[in-house]
Amino acid sequence: MRSIYLTLILTVVLPVLFLSGGCRRRHKPGEVASTIFASDPNVASHFTSGFYDTEAGAWRWTAKQFAVTLNPPLHSAERGAHLVVHLVVPDPVIQNSQFVELSCSVGGLKLAPQTFAKAGSYTYERDIPADKLQGSDVRIDFAVDHTLPPTGPDIRQLGIIVSQVGIVAK
Repeated sequence: MRSIYLTLILTVVLPVLFLSGGCRRRHKPGEVASTIFASDPNVASHFTSGFYDTEAGAWRWTAKQFAVTLNPPLHSAERGAHLVVHLVVPDPVIQNSQFVELSCSVGGLKLAPQTFAKAGSYTYERDIPADKLQGSDVRIDFAVDHTLPPTGPDIRQLGIIVSQVGIVAK
């Protein structure tokens, strides 16, 4: 049953993620970026925790808790910035729990969560205050309240699908 859902995700979700990618700047290995794409192997280390390997060269499943490390954009330490996450809530996750809530924190500040009651592509967007963007890199922690439990040979706990995470200057 799970393989049917994964096949559906690959045939429906993958084209959406490819179309939403647009032009991308490839980063050099070790370079901290203000926007990272799941498809870019040079920024894999910035998917700090709770992300699984890239699938179909375009996206990553998350675990229940996950984090990224990003470089604040120029002048964001004075003006603040905007967090943007491109994600997909897969149908099997919704069918398993009826809804999924995504929460986020930056430097100990909890940002407003977002609840998803339908499967589909979404953008999670929140403002980040300037005082949380001091320094050369910022860790952003996320959590989802519902995941798919491991089944069969797949021992992963599957939350949502992420294709891009970024901090955008105001």
